[in-house]
Amino acid sequence: MTTSWGRIALLYAIGVLAAGQLGIVPPLVPALQRDLGLSLAGAGMTVSTVTLVGALFGLPAGGWSEKVGHARALRIGILVMAAAAAFCAAADDANTLLAGRGLAGVGYLLVVVACPSLMVGTAEPRHHAFALSLWGTFVPAGIALSGLATAAFADRAGWRLIFAVDAVLLAFGLITAMVIPQTRGPQHDERRVSAGALRAAAPLSLAFFCFALVFLALAGLLPAWLVERRGLPADEAGRIVAIAAAFGIAGSLLAGRLMRRGASPGRLVAVGLIASTVIAALSFSAAPVPLAVAGFAVCFALGGLVPAAAFASVPQVATDRRAVGPVNGLLAQTGSLGSLAGPPALALWVEATDWSLAPVMLLAVAAIGAACALVVKPA
Repeated sequence: MTTSWGRIALLYAIGVLAAGQLGIVPPLVPALQRDLGLSLAGAGMTVSTVTLVGALFGLPAGGWSEKVGHARALRIGILVMAAAAAFCAAADDANTLLAGRGLAGVGYLLVVVACPSLMVGTAEPRHHAFALSLWGTFVPAGIALSGLATAAFADRAGWRLIFAVDAVLLAFGLITAMVIPQTRGPQHDERRVSAGALRAAAPLSLAFFCFALVFLALAGLLPAWLVERRGLPADEAGRIVAIAAAFGIAGSLLAGRLMRRGASPGRLVAVGLIASTVIAALSFSAAPVPLAVAGFAVCFALGGLVPAAAFASVPQVATDRRAVGPVNGLLAQTGSLGSLAGPPALALWVEATDWSLAPVMLLAVAAIGAACALVVKPA
């Protein structure tokens, strides 16, 4: 088998388009509140519902994708997201909008599980690390692109047209996904993935949970810290954090390069977690604002090592190829759980202590994740 880089690029682009469903709503929140009477809590739910679906159903989705074939699951996922975007565009009340976002979460989860599994089947084993480290950048890339595009056109186009354009883009993505060949689903006597495969992946999934908790907590609450402790305007603080978080893409690409040179994915996860949170702890100190911002950019860049190395570890920890889909689903589930838990956990910690002690919690979680990463063993 020869690696099809064109197909890998297509799968990555579909992943970025799917991740755009996470970034499309935040710039639209004021308009949605005005037109649909959406409460602040409801606005938060429109953002987090997509992730909530993954937190609840990641592992079953991975098994189902393996059963029906990853290419078919991918196309179903894109179709569901396109239907959800059209549903949101036609929403006339908050409940309808939330239902549409829940539907988008189902489609997003199927794409997130199917794409890396298809990449493994498309690339030669020697290219797995690079392909999957590239895949590790799809979330920040998708959120950044959709957020910037939505913010640029929201006032002029309106939220209904934004969702309609999203539906059209997803429909185009579905058409392009038709060129991806269907993978054979497991035969009847092959369908049960051993519990050993999931046990082998448990340390990796726990490390990924810790990563998602730490970095979503940082991305979610850093704007509040910049406003409360450094006196920045809210819009400027949000822009700064978005730019800093985008540095994670560079870290993920670096991870791919390091793994091609023989670096252990487990060690990269551990180094990324510890080094990034140490830099974050220093950046929370009384440094000048530009230095603190630069520190957080370095923090996110080092943190970018983690998702790339984690996804690249999947083919290694899976006991056989049939386990790749369920293990990707397990990562999706634990990552979503960490994403949901991170911001409220850090907020409760800061309320109970102080911003100056925020690094204590982050370092403790990172240390747990690093310890888990270091015990990850190839199957």
